[in-house]
Amino acid sequence: MGKDKEFCRYMSFRVDTDVIERRTGVKDYYRKRAVIYGLGYEYRKQESFIKSEFDVVGYSDRNEYDIPLYVRPADLGGLSFDYIYVTSRKLFAEIKKNILSLLRGKVSENQIISFDDVWGDFKHIRDEWIRTKLEKIEDGKILLDAGAGEQKYAPFCSHLKYIAQDFGKYDPAECKKGVSEELKWDTSKVNIVCDIIDMPLEDRSVDVVLCTEVFEHLKDPVLAVREISKILKPGGELILTAPFCSLTHMAPYYFANGFSEFWYKEHLEACGFEIRELTPDGNYFKYMAQELFRTVEMSEKYCRFSLDHEQVGTLSKAVKIMSGLSSMDSASAETLCFGYMIEAYKR
Repeated sequence: MGKDKEFCRYMSFRVDTDVIERRTGVKDYYRKRAVIYGLGYEYRKQESFIKSEFDVVGYSDRNEYDIPLYVRPADLGGLSFDYIYVTSRKLFAEIKKNILSLLRGKVSENQIISFDDVWGDFKHIRDEWIRTKLEKIEDGKILLDAGAGEQKYAPFCSHLKYIAQDFGKYDPAECKKGVSEELKWDTSKVNIVCDIIDMPLEDRSVDVVLCTEVFEHLKDPVLAVREISKILKPGGELILTAPFCSLTHMAPYYFANGFSEFWYKEHLEACGFEIRELTPDGNYFKYMAQELFRTVEMSEKYCRFSLDHEQVGTLSKAVKIMSGLSSMDSASAETLCFGYMIEAYKR
């Protein structure tokens, strides 16, 4: 039996969708009539799953597309559908509000659904956690964003004296291995371009250091912890995140992962920090849901094999099972999670 046929045989099992909904609370939308709103990058990532789940009766977007079944947003009320599925997770609330206003009386709130409604919420909580920590910092404090990259969190630091540091060498065009979603990477607004283990800042000169998703790109992250400890004032705060498990990304500047709770306890405390909070982001089931969803992309890239409609449907059901189990989870993060979020203070 050839590899393709053998794979198809293993992927041909059936999953009882009623059991999924009953046992995990994840609702089944299989073959419901849906209008798909949003045809950009997020749609392209979700396309196979969307087509395996819904009976698509139309496509819509604020930008016009010359494709079959395209309908302008203002004309959606003329279609017969069960749901409007919004592909953007980041802008879902805003888009939902706009659709409700545009189709006043023709669509209910419950008919406008997102990725999380269909496949469960397995997104990272890191960004919200960091935003909350930054907003609580006292006005006027000096904050160093170490390994700032494109300064994703700068908008939440307007009340602070914000300094951005980065090594400034990453170029997405050079990323030939692993995953890379960046088409460009602009670090032109960084204040300090240098190695994070030797920063031109005075000892005990910074109130807060923010360092997010940086350690996996360092050859020796312990040296970075020592440098951060050196420039922080006594009582200074460290807001830190790094992956426990991640795919190769930003190559060739990718050296490690597996930053466990034990790693932080060992090295932060050895470098003079007291850990006040150490919180996992995600759990075993959320991680599995994330990677099952990524299987379509990985199979095309590394196997040159495009999963058919039935196989993607099977993956779709498996993602729902993982998301449902995540909602029932108690402590699987001790085995596997996306990463840890740490708040520590220099003694």
